[in-house]
Amino acid sequence: MERTARVALLQLRAFSVDQAEASLAHTLKMIDETVAADRPDIFALPEVTYPGYFLGSRDNLPTGVISPSEACEQIAERARGHGVYIAAGLALDAPDGGFTNSAALFGRDGAIIGRYDKTFLWHFDNKWFAPGDAYPVFETDFGRIGMLICADGRMPEIARSLTLNGAQIIFDLTAWVSGARRPAALSTTQIEHLMRCRAAENGVWIACADKCGIEAESIVYAGQSCVISPRGEIVASLGPDEERALVFDIPIVDAQPPILRRPELYDVLGYPTESLPVLRTLTESIVLPDEERRIAVVQMKMPPTGDEFLPLATTHVERQALMDADVVVFPATPSRYRHAYDSASLLASMQRLASATGVMIAFVAWEPDGDGRRAMHLVGPKGVIAQHRQTHKPPGERFAAMPMGDDICAVVQTPIGRVGMMLAADGYVPEVARSLMLRGAEFILWCSDDPGIPMDIVARTRAEENRVFVACAGAPTANGAALIADPGGRLLAIALAGEELAVGAEVNRALAHLKERAPGTDVVRNRQPSTYGAITRALTAVGR
Repeated sequence: MERTARVALLQLRAFSVDQAEASLAHTLKMIDETVAADRPDIFALPEVTYPGYFLGSRDNLPTGVISPSEACEQIAERARGHGVYIAAGLALDAPDGGFTNSAALFGRDGAIIGRYDKTFLWHFDNKWFAPGDAYPVFETDFGRIGMLICADGRMPEIARSLTLNGAQIIFDLTAWVSGARRPAALSTTQIEHLMRCRAAENGVWIACADKCGIEAESIVYAGQSCVISPRGEIVASLGPDEERALVFDIPIVDAQPPILRRPELYDVLGYPTESLPVLRTLTESIVLPDEERRIAVVQMKMPPTGDEFLPLATTHVERQALMDADVVVFPATPSRYRHAYDSASLLASMQRLASATGVMIAFVAWEPDGDGRRAMHLVGPKGVIAQHRQTHKPPGERFAAMPMGDDICAVVQTPIGRVGMMLAADGYVPEVARSLMLRGAEFILWCSDDPGIPMDIVARTRAEENRVFVACAGAPTANGAALIADPGGRLLAIALAGEELAVGAEVNRALAHLKERAPGTDVVRNRQPSTYGAITRALTAVGR
């Protein structure tokens, strides 16, 4: 019989820090009511449930507000009295003074059996919280859990490290900030694609507990606490303005990242920040109007042979050339057609097409050596610009013998800027896009086909987490997609579902040089490469 853990996510109404004690009493009352109704194994409380997210000071809480340690005693009493685990978002005392933005795990006996300190501090977090530097996983009587906090979900290394350290469930104790004219319209990229991608790329259950309402007369929370399956599907959720517990029975299974990892290719993730190639690119002087370019991506069902593909490609490229496209990206050729796409002939034809139209073309063919490797080519008017052999296998037995390339991700200079390439399953491994960005990529071109996980949530996540443009092409299927996402993860263009067509958008590489996601929150400079050993080690407990 399948083991499960009954999880209760408390979506709490926001209180300001000067209302901290009333907030704590209200939280404890909701715990009592939920235990009486549902008997959960573990509660998850949002980020800084006590004393509040907007502290306003690094050293002191408002007069009359009880200390974090005293609040912990009251939460411990509830855990002990009800015999439940409680994962609570709290401001805790930092070893060197001030506070940490922490997740404290209380055992069924009320003892604190684990603590995680938020490592990727967001905006004014930096004014009063000290960052953590570890990704621990904790044993419970129902399974192994990891915890992260809000903006931590924006950094692929954090959920990946928790997964590789053995987490079977990841709890996101969060405070998703949003904005809209009506509560029903509140949303956030974290729920739209980021946390869904984290669950899917790691093959792990993720449970998110958020706040709702308004704090400090300036912070509006998105609500939408939810449970996300290992396929990236939201299987249970609350609305933006509901204050109640979301109770769900989560299966206890080992996380299974869908794509086999290759840590030997991710060495750049562990480089000291000051040595990263991307830092040398971010100080370039750029004249914005001079960098305006256009990218087009094609959504189509690849025909069975290269001879059939060539006239279709010619039509698309010639048409996009009339629309001023600088580059056109095509989907990957499926493996079942590997012997019907003559690499040498197709490459020569595409080079001629690029020369005739002045357009760069990204396409896929199978190399003739041995069983052949799937290779992505980028050609331009002057010839071949770059080639990338697929480095990661899709899941399933039929791909077990599929030969892979062994080259570390390369970044090449092109007329539109610095380009990195991903082919098919490569895009579902967060380390690949991350490595490309750290090596200086401003654009990532992704040729895919009909994946098992929706391409759109992955492409938008790769763009936002790395602050780069992502242009992907895929099949007109439920999961395939052709789209262009900007460095904020926003869609600049996307093809209609199920249709065969090309779409395009204007891009400017200067936007990929803005790595600060919010004031004081930089996706390059705020990484902690010394803590990513689980990712770069050759062998790990999960995802060998």
